[in-house]
Amino acid sequence: MRRAAKNTIKNSETSSTLPFDLSSVKTKSEEPVGGKSKRLFGIEEAPTFYPTKDEFKDPLSYIEKISPEGEKYGIIKIIPPKDYNPDFSLKTETFRFRTRIQKLNSMEGETRTNVNYLEQLNKYHILTGKPVGKIPQLDKRPIDLYKLKNEVAIRGGVQEVTRLKKWAEIGRVLGYARKQCTSMSNALKTAYQKVILPYEIWYAKHKDNFDQFTVKEEHGSSSSTDSNENDTCEICHKSENEEKLLLCDGCNRGFHMYCLNPPLAVIPKTDWFCFQCLTAVGKDYGFEDGNEYSLSDFHTVCQSFKKNWFEKTHSVNVDTVTEEECESEFWRLVENPHETCQVEYGADLHSTQHGSGFSTADHIPKGAFDPWNLNVIPVVPQSLFTYIKSDISGMMVPWLYVGMCFSAFCWHNEDHYTYSINYMHWGETKTWYGVPGSDTAKFEAAMKKAVPELFDQQPDLLFQLITMLSPERLVKEDVNVYAVDQRPGQFVITYPKAYHSGFNHGFNFCEAVNFAPGEWIDFGLECVKRYKAFRRQPCFSHDNLLVTAARNLKSVDKIDWLKRGLTEMQSREIKERQNIRAKKLAEKVVPEDQLREELQCVFCNCYTYLSYISCECTSKVGCLDHATELCTCEMSSKVMKLQFTDIQLDELVQSVVHTGPTPTDWVDKLENAMNVKSGPTIKKLRDLLKEAHNNDIPQEPIDNLKNFIEILDQWNTDADRLLGVKHDTLKHNETRYERCQNLIRRASEIGFDLVQLPDVEAYATKLEDLDNEITPQLLSSGNFERQKNTFDRGLQLRADSINFKKLRKAISYSSWEESVQQAFSNHFVAKTYKKLIKEGEDMAMNAEDDPLFKRLADTENFGKRIVHYVENVIKGREKIDMNDQESIFNIGHNTANPELSIELDPQLISRLRHSISRSISTLVELDVMLNSRCTKTSIAERPTIFEAQKLTTLSRELCFNSELATRLAFEMSRNSSWNEHLRSTLMNGRQKALDVILKEIITNVQRITQSEGKPNLYCICRKPESGLMIECDVCHEWYHGSCLKVARNAARSTSSYVCLICHPSEASKKIPHQSRQPTLKELTDLVNFGEALSFRPKDYEAVSSIHKIMQDYKSHVQTFCRSKKQLELEDVNRIKYYLRTLMGLEVLLLDEAEFLRSKVETLAPVIEPVVKSTTTSPTYGPSSILSTGHLRPHHEKSLSRVKQIVDHGKPNDAERHTLEAISIDKLANPLTPVNIVVPVDSPQPLEAAKSGSLLTKRKLVTTVGPSPPSRPHKIIKLTVKPPKPTSISTTSPSPSSSTSSSSSSSSSKSLVNPSKKRKHKHDDNSSNKKLREH
Repeated sequence: MRRAAKNTIKNSETSSTLPFDLSSVKTKSEEPVGGKSKRLFGIEEAPTFYPTKDEFKDPLSYIEKISPEGEKYGIIKIIPPKDYNPDFSLKTETFRFRTRIQKLNSMEGETRTNVNYLEQLNKYHILTGKPVGKIPQLDKRPIDLYKLKNEVAIRGGVQEVTRLKKWAEIGRVLGYARKQCTSMSNALKTAYQKVILPYEIWYAKHKDNFDQFTVKEEHGSSSSTDSNENDTCEICHKSENEEKLLLCDGCNRGFHMYCLNPPLAVIPKTDWFCFQCLTAVGKDYGFEDGNEYSLSDFHTVCQSFKKNWFEKTHSVNVDTVTEEECESEFWRLVENPHETCQVEYGADLHSTQHGSGFSTADHIPKGAFDPWNLNVIPVVPQSLFTYIKSDISGMMVPWLYVGMCFSAFCWHNEDHYTYSINYMHWGETKTWYGVPGSDTAKFEAAMKKAVPELFDQQPDLLFQLITMLSPERLVKEDVNVYAVDQRPGQFVITYPKAYHSGFNHGFNFCEAVNFAPGEWIDFGLECVKRYKAFRRQPCFSHDNLLVTAARNLKSVDKIDWLKRGLTEMQSREIKERQNIRAKKLAEKVVPEDQLREELQCVFCNCYTYLSYISCECTSKVGCLDHATELCTCEMSSKVMKLQFTDIQLDELVQSVVHTGPTPTDWVDKLENAMNVKSGPTIKKLRDLLKEAHNNDIPQEPIDNLKNFIEILDQWNTDADRLLGVKHDTLKHNETRYERCQNLIRRASEIGFDLVQLPDVEAYATKLEDLDNEITPQLLSSGNFERQKNTFDRGLQLRADSINFKKLRKAISYSSWEESVQQAFSNHFVAKTYKKLIKEGEDMAMNAEDDPLFKRLADTENFGKRIVHYVENVIKGREKIDMNDQESIFNIGHNTANPELSIELDPQLISRLRHSISRSISTLVELDVMLNSRCTKTSIAERPTIFEAQKLTTLSRELCFNSELATRLAFEMSRNSSWNEHLRSTLMNGRQKALDVILKEIITNVQRITQSEGKPNLYCICRKPESGLMIECDVCHEWYHGSCLKVARNAARSTSSYVCLICHPSEASKKIPHQSRQPTLKELTDLVNFGEALSFRPKDYEAVSSIHKIMQDYKSHVQTFCRSKKQLELEDVNRIKYYLRTLMGLEVLLLDEAEFLRSKVETLAPVIEPVVKSTTTSPTYGPSSILSTGHLRPHHEKSLSRVKQIVDHGKPNDAERHTLEAISIDKLANPLTPVNIVVPVDSPQPLEAAKSGSLLTKRKLVTTVGPSPPSRPHKIIKLTVKPPKPTSISTTSPSPSSSTSSSSSSSSSKSLVNPSKKRKHKHDDNSSNKKLREH
């Protein structure tokens, strides 16, 4: 839609100079006769009024005349006389307007709450680092998580629902009707526990901390939350420790990590949202501004949108879209949280800026005055707006509305509870929904019940004009809702307090304004009090209006409204003044030249026209109810300022109250009205009663008049119900003729003629004549035509006498008998038989007394049984033999009782033939697949499991018994067994999808098995350098801390580190991934099992690929192991390399790993002393070296000699080989510690200890050498550049080891700052993204 708008804007400069072509839109329309009998949601039509030419001359008088009826609906429609055709005066060539963008499912209250809750869930799961990819689905549609949450809460919570097994019940409430309740229950339970429950637990734990998230504006700061720099914590309101300030990704406000509850120790790597952003989603909801258009541009956009939207159902002509279809589609879109439709609406366009469709006061031609001109209605003498001194746009000056298809206005009532009038100049229909003012409380309660979350966020939500709620929901809450369809040339009136909403069916142009006749005054006061309670901004001062009206009173006729208003104003004002005087405040009368009528209370925003509270500390004022809230000064320093003294106010009120007729005059007027020959009208009596309440009339005549009016009202109501003017839903014990006689008797008691009495008498005569015509001779005559004529006249009269009921039964039986014979002759339709049986039962028939009724019931039972059987055959639930293909088509013949035979529905026969044909085709496909394609030698040539699944679906609907279908089911079960075997082999506690695991394993085995000879690869994973890395002190291989799960405090340790490859005693400790390693034998079994299957499993290729790679690598490792009769010291580096790869592989080669591990233990052993010590420094005493060593004899001899070499520095040639295994090259540098195992039970344990190299802080290899005792022995290297590995060869030290010098160099570098960590660039950026830069 927005693309179309942009295209039209390109040409707006040329089109804006041309007037809009009104011939392209509807300017007149015909009203459907009788309105709409059936509306969506079953709501009723509001009344439509057709004023005569004389009535149409005075708008406010006519509206006052129809108001007693119109107020009952809250909204009405007025269709002017046919000759009413005002000119469209807007200058369309210069008219341009800006739209508002509306997203339909965000407007509806419950849907918006739903969408807001989904956004809260999404933000929470992003915050936890586990974002929800998509909403869980059930029956191919998203689960309504918001409704699911509410339904679980209603039933006592998730534990109670699970205990009482109510998940299936909740599923039915959500609209899922499934036979397999277990799967539905599991799906709903899983969705709740995975998506909803974590958030609800978190919210319950933190909702009490909401007060700490206080917006800074409440503390006097004016900084914008939209700023990129927010240097103050929103909790403590301090700007210190900026490096600890965390920014919310939603509102960009800052929070100290230690101020949060609970505090955060590290910066989150994912998006982080404060509690307010996470829980107050949608609080600032409103309509965004759209594009700017001319009428021609917007017309093009509207037509294009409606055509595109309805092209699937009305591809030929979009004009054929009915109003019912458009209304149904609108509410579907509004209530669908998962489908967003965006439209634009040119709403609330000020006529003072854009012009008016009616002639303005300055341009009304002489002799062409239009009393219904919306520029005139607000300021006619009868409108109280004439007493307001300023023009209020939208109330006293019309607003314009340019609509498109689905653009809408939300539920609201008018400002100050005024009347409103809306006129459609041209265009397509606008549908209005109205709730009468009498149902306002019920409407507001229903809204709060439907969307309590929105009202918690915005208590004044109903003032915002941003929320829709389906009329269906309101009707369920017993709220009266009515509708009207406004078309070109028609007026719509809304009444005080009446809530209303609606939407447009297409491109149209409307204009609206408010007005306030005298009857409005009480509603206006009620609204002002409501504004004050909600601290809303009023449009004008109600008290000012009353005082201005009293001062400018020109006529004493019809001023009851003014008397009531002034009396209430005086009472309220004096009461408020007395409360202030009790607080001993000073008083001051404001001089007339210093009066300021525009002053408003700083707290509640009400106008302080009559009086206000002031203080020297501020120029602001407060009303008398909010003197305390004005400022923090003492009450004694504040002053109550008055525009009128109490005496002046009383004189003003009394001057109006005592104007009018005396009690004697009133009684005379009542007697004159009652003595009129034709009797008084009810309207006249009501006016007298209202006048009596505003004058000092004795109570007795008032009570008598009130009782008399109630009697008249009741008689008129009963007459309306009898004559059909009103829909009669009451049950009556009397017949209609008896009710007529009752009304005639009561009319004679009233004493004068009533308007509807002649109609009641005429109706009684017609009923009596009809009843006299229904004689026993007519009932037994058998003359069906005469009986039918009499019966039809009775229906028109709605007769209900005993004779008419007898005639109805006779007519009904004849008609029923004819319908039964027709049913027997036609094909069997269960609904028809059921309807006929019900009709027979209503006529008191039974199978024992009426043979025709018995035959009908027996035929229905037989037919239903046959149809049910055929339906089951079609759906595959019943199986037939291949030889019974033709005989089943004659199944409707009842051989036992041919009279009960039926003819099957042709559509059912056609479906049966199609099912049989489809079953034969399926059997042919099954035969080809199972007996040909599944027998191929190579599994690659066999059909896939997806083909088998497709055929399985088809085979479920087979009409015939077939061995092929049984075979297919068996083969599918074998495939399922293979899949289960695969899952149990690979999953083993993993929380990922199987296809993800397979991809990870393939990537792992390919990378590791192909890593030999490649530079810059480290660790058991054979990946490049990244993140925290640690170096083994023996083999000098670098390892990722995450791969070996090395604790972070190891980075601060001064002890040596030996990897699992070099440390035989650590061999039993598993690498983190090894607990889930499948063995190669298990993969071999899977491949062999898969090759025996008839259908190729989905994951077979992946498993086969992994198996082949591992089989080849196993052979490669075995080739190395068998390359010599006995592997020697020179092979240690390659042994460790292969052992390293085997430990990193996701597939376990157990025998090869054990063999290589034993070779490492034999050729390059590392023996750890188990030293018990309570000290933390490298000091030794007799207690600190009590330990036991476990050495083999040849090890003891070798190591004793090593000690001698260290002491004298003179090894012989034979001893050099021994030193190669223990890195003797480190002896070249006397400052470099040498990693040599010293057995505790050797002859020189104390000497070794005295050298200061035996550390007791952890179970690591000890070192000896001439290094000083204070030198830290650590080999955790955290360098800027990665180590340079060497390639694998029989002579090289190791695949990735460094030389002694580089090792020494890196050690010295790491000692400068031993806690400095090396991380990815990505990690650095992500961890600092919410910190402030300095």
